[in-house]
Amino acid sequence: MRKRVYCLYRVSTKGQVEKDDIPMQKQRCHEFAAEKDWVIVKEFSEKGISGFKV
Repeated sequence: MRKRVYCLYRVSTKGQVEKDDIPMQKQRCHEFAAEKDWVIVKEFSEKGISGFKV
């Protein structure tokens, strides 16, 4: 049975949002899941929220 996984894409600064870091993370996670024969069942993203400042 194939593993079912969630993916979280996260950046902590507005600059990273503007540089399109999330699409790069998403692409790499999809590649990694394919290598492992995993099924991505849900995806989440957090844009520009710093855990240090919250």
